[in-house]
Amino acid sequence: MEKVSAACAMDWSIKLEKALRSKNPVRAVEAILETGEKLQQWSKEPEPGTAVYSLFGLVPEEDKLFYNTILLRVVDAFCYGDKLVKVAVVRVFMSLFKLSRGKSKSECGTWFLSKAKVHNHLEMLKRVKSVYDKGDTETKALALILFGCWRDFASEFAPVRFLIFTSLVSSHDLEVRSSLFAAGCFCEVADDFALVVLGMLKDMVKFPELMPKTRLAAVRVFAKMGSSHAIANRAFKICMTLMLESSKEDNLVPFLVSLTKLASRSTHLASELAEVIMPFLCEDKSSHVRAAVLRCLHFLIKRGMCFSLVHVSETATFSSLLKQADLSADMQLKALQIFQKILVYKLCLADPSELHQLIALVENASQSQIFSSSCLAISILVGIWKEIVRTAEIRSIDVSSTSLPLQLVVLVMDRLTSLAQLCSDPCQVDFALVGEVQDLFNVLHLLVGKQSEVRLLVLDKVRLFLVNLTDGLRKPDGAHELLLGVINYKSKRGVVVRSELLASIHKFLIVFLENVECDNKSVLSQVYEKVKRVTECVRSCTFFDCHTQMIFTLLLHSPVLWGSNNDADGDSGVSLVDDMFNYGIVSLECSTQIIAERNYWPAYRAGVYAARLGAWVTSALIFDKLKTNAESDINSFWLKSLTYLSHAEGKLQLLLMPSGSFKLVNWLKSNSCLPELSKDASGEFAHCIALHEAYMNLQSSLGMLGNIKASSEVFSFQTWFLVLKTRVMETVIDLVEYLGLLNQDVCNKKQVTGCNSLKQLPRISIQLQKLAKEFDMLETCFVDIDSSSSSIISTLSLSCSVLAFAAGVVIFIPRFSFHETLPPFTSQIGVCSRLVQDLVQRLWKVDPKICELLSMLVKENESQSCSHVQPRNQVLKVCNKVKMLLSVCRDVLACIHGLQNWSNSMQEEDIMSEISKSCRNLLSQAVMKWMQIPFGIPKYFFNIRPCVGAELFALSSDRSKSTTETISVEQGFQLSLDLCLQLKNIQQPRVPVRLTKLYCLLYSKLAYHTPIQHGETTRNQKSYSPWRDEDLVEMSGKLFHHAVTKSGKKPEVSGRFDWSIGVSAVVQFQPNERGQGFSSCLLDVSRFPIGSYQIKWLSGCIDQHGSYWNLLPLSGKLVFTVKKAS
Repeated sequence: MEKVSAACAMDWSIKLEKALRSKNPVRAVEAILETGEKLQQWSKEPEPGTAVYSLFGLVPEEDKLFYNTILLRVVDAFCYGDKLVKVAVVRVFMSLFKLSRGKSKSECGTWFLSKAKVHNHLEMLKRVKSVYDKGDTETKALALILFGCWRDFASEFAPVRFLIFTSLVSSHDLEVRSSLFAAGCFCEVADDFALVVLGMLKDMVKFPELMPKTRLAAVRVFAKMGSSHAIANRAFKICMTLMLESSKEDNLVPFLVSLTKLASRSTHLASELAEVIMPFLCEDKSSHVRAAVLRCLHFLIKRGMCFSLVHVSETATFSSLLKQADLSADMQLKALQIFQKILVYKLCLADPSELHQLIALVENASQSQIFSSSCLAISILVGIWKEIVRTAEIRSIDVSSTSLPLQLVVLVMDRLTSLAQLCSDPCQVDFALVGEVQDLFNVLHLLVGKQSEVRLLVLDKVRLFLVNLTDGLRKPDGAHELLLGVINYKSKRGVVVRSELLASIHKFLIVFLENVECDNKSVLSQVYEKVKRVTECVRSCTFFDCHTQMIFTLLLHSPVLWGSNNDADGDSGVSLVDDMFNYGIVSLECSTQIIAERNYWPAYRAGVYAARLGAWVTSALIFDKLKTNAESDINSFWLKSLTYLSHAEGKLQLLLMPSGSFKLVNWLKSNSCLPELSKDASGEFAHCIALHEAYMNLQSSLGMLGNIKASSEVFSFQTWFLVLKTRVMETVIDLVEYLGLLNQDVCNKKQVTGCNSLKQLPRISIQLQKLAKEFDMLETCFVDIDSSSSSIISTLSLSCSVLAFAAGVVIFIPRFSFHETLPPFTSQIGVCSRLVQDLVQRLWKVDPKICELLSMLVKENESQSCSHVQPRNQVLKVCNKVKMLLSVCRDVLACIHGLQNWSNSMQEEDIMSEISKSCRNLLSQAVMKWMQIPFGIPKYFFNIRPCVGAELFALSSDRSKSTTETISVEQGFQLSLDLCLQLKNIQQPRVPVRLTKLYCLLYSKLAYHTPIQHGETTRNQKSYSPWRDEDLVEMSGKLFHHAVTKSGKKPEVSGRFDWSIGVSAVVQFQPNERGQGFSSCLLDVSRFPIGSYQIKWLSGCIDQHGSYWNLLPLSGKLVFTVKKAS
């Protein structure tokens, strides 16, 4: 458990005292600055509570005592130290003072230099005032700065106020500027002081002999006159008068800045300022003044004051500024940003005619020269277009007639083309240029949208970009072809830059294909052909290595293109599949060459990419060859695990693609590669055999991970994912076996009432639904997971839910009971309701029509009461995989409807045969469709690093009967705990979230009784494996409902889990910047008999986007002991 600052205060105070007593002044300065950094960290931490005092063994209020001691020692150093020490002290207090900027008055009341925190503030003021009285000009200036930093308590001290007033009229400019700083700080908290200063400033600014720096400092004080509306209004009028009376344009800028800050506090002042300064944008003013006006207006816009600038004339004014050549590019960008904000505001109120006028205004603005040289300007323009499209969709306004999106695509690609020409010149290429290329491709992602003609145009432009890049690398010279700058370009920088450019193009195409949503097979075929031309362009250039050629070739194995062409009918579909297998052989040849050249790291990356796309044969070949070259046990086991995983998926893939897979198989045989995959997979029971082999390979893959001697935090996601994949495969195999028994029963015409295989279907259905929940749990336990990996896991979860619904088809027939095969305390109606609720919760944003049909299967009082409550990070993305699963749902609904009709019109003996046949046909088709879905592997699976999680530390609040190593309570009493929740690995740059709320659920029951040996600690030290904890899913559901609804309402009991037989508590924490939270709780264990019991716990959090996440427990379960009452 890391110490908080409050627990370190005593040590800090002692170290500071030792350093200040040193005769070495440099050491004293270093100690003061180091103490300042520690105080900054301390100021960001929440106020310590009783839990902090208890966990760290502190006396209550001890931290405040040492804090004030540190401040006094620092002030003493200012009083008796030399100039360097004094400057260091001022830097410390200035850094603390800056932390209060932007805080409200209520927040400033509890900040680190507030009157409530600094108990000995009078002593500090008196000591520094004494230094001021005896010091020279520089010392007085430093003392005045300290007074300004201590404004919360210094502004109430009359002697200090008098010092500032007298210093304002000093003959020394340095002292005057420092007093102006202090006066400005006092004006922010004291109205009476501000009124006096305001009168002095009016005369001071007019004084002709005032130094320019001093006049600038005086004008800046006006901006701080915002403690009340009356003061701000008066300061605004005086400052405005002084600005208009000023004869020099150079003096306008500081006045504009102060006026803008004052106006940002009031809508009335903002409108008045806009009316005055808008004429300054005319061309008769200097570019310097126009730039300052634009900066001021941009500041107001960012503060939400854009309503003052929404008139059409103002909008046209900013549009015209984009074409003023004498205005710098930076100022044109400012004008464009203001233009964007105004348009967004106007879109909220615009009718259809006004919307088309705004579109015409944007089209006119797009002709500016700034868009040919600025990536940021282009991205702003694209953002404007996206806002227009969003508004048009909300209001059902047709904007398809405009050519603006095509113009924007041409604009982006023209800029990319010009950059390609620069990239081909080794003398001009640099990494900033590469960054601009990446930004432009990101802009293209926003621009493409759902318009198929734009997609096809973008692919053509990307190919032209590659052509320009490759053509620029060679120049004809007579009969020979000289490579331009081949020596320079093949240097380290040239290779790296070229790789970055190609990686940017490749990443763009990956995301481009992932976002393709189209049911039109002809459009997808055109997309495929254009991607193929891009691939051929890369393969035709000798500058690109095998790794680059391979990853571009693998683009043709994208699930979007593979799924659409695999389902195509006729000769064209067969030719496309054959074409893909031909490119599959190309990727195999490239991978073999890469490994032969001993380029193992590029080979591994190519294998990872092939696995992510579902090119399992290629990934199996790469990992199989790499494992023999591994130099460490960890690498060897990891590559073996990947090899087994690729074998499991590759076997099924070759089985389901018989029309073209023989080419791959023949290539493998001829090159003596992957003998297991090159076996003949035909036969009557080929699918069953392939499923069993896949299951065995998954188990082997899991076993290889288990052999890795590394921290459980590193491979937790990989292990958990493979465990769930293995369980799903095992359950599907059970389902297939029962389908075989059903087939035998139908052939033998047995009665369904005695058919054990049919009665096992509800059990399989419940198991599949449980696996769907576990996939959900997996997805929410890794806060740094990427969106594509999250989408794959959500789809896997949906597939389990759909298969559960299909396997549970028989329990929706009301005339037949399966109570004897259901888990204890589970009703048939309850199982039906949960199956429907689970599917509706996943599909209510994807296909509302199916959700309506599903809801009709359950009674109104059993419908989904919380189907709208779902983690934001678990929303499904509509794709071909989801559409295939939706087709299975429709088949199940049709089957249920037919069986229900038959059960009402036929005798029981006659309906049995129909049920058996229907279930067999339905489930056989469902399993075949499930096997054909290319789920792929999450990108996050290949992130080998410690996962984000939490550790829980606990001590009994009654320290008289417990120790730091034991938690105990007397029988008949409640257990009071002081808790510390410590986040681990959260401060890494890769973690994109900021956690705002932390929760922890503690749960115990009599069944958690555990024997404990004498002298053994009361924490289970075994590494935690969440996939082995059967209670984790239920605990996650309870914690999620508490975090989202804030009511702590118990979720629906699943039949296995009953919260009433145990005790639980949900605790909320306020995390500090290091990811620590402290709190206390009570567990009502008064009914527990004497003995030792485990406390299971699970923590969760909500991030800045409102998404809920679970945090993996990285420490063992807590153990407490119930003792006999004394």
